[in-house]
Amino acid sequence: MDISIKDMMDCIVNPVKNQIILAIQAKGECTAKDLLSLQYDIPQATLYRTLNRLVESGVIKIVEEKKVRAVTEKVYALNDSFLNVNQSIIEQNDGEAYFKLFTNFLFVLMKEFQNYAEKSSINIVEDGSGFSATPIYATVEEMLDIGNKFKEIITPYQTRNASFEGQKMHILATIITPPNDK
Repeated sequence: MDISIKDMMDCIVNPVKNQIILAIQAKGECTAKDLLSLQYDIPQATLYRTLNRLVESGVIKIVEEKKVRAVTEKVYALNDSFLNVNQSIIEQNDGEAYFKLFTNFLFVLMKEFQNYAEKSSINIVEDGSGFSATPIYATVEEMLDIGNKFKEIITPYQTRNASFEGQKMHILATIITPPNDK
């Protein structure tokens, strides 16, 4: 099943869908029970409703159904076509769709900062958030190498480690702008 760009963007903009997708992507496959243990701020009814919508839209798929007592437990994974939507936009070289995808990416980040800023008590330094930008000069090959090294560094942190108390989910977003001809 092919996923529309609209459904893809909805997954980026919708914080519940986004959290579920990030969790499934990090684990590869998981059950609703797994998701509940990882995403403690999503109510159970909302989780099940959202999982059903994600299956209907083709974003995730059911890879296994296990009978656990009187209940059928479903195991979810990301649908291959969802994983390839960004690649599809890139292959089509569709600037408008690429910009819409980027805009929605920014909306997700802005919503995270808005939710944080609206809390009654924050500590910007101790909470570990921030943002910065710096120019770098690199070839396309060097940019790919930087991306691969960056992925190696962050991969161990993409799943919660129960042995470390106090871990909270942060969204680490990376933006590489198109080259500036200046």
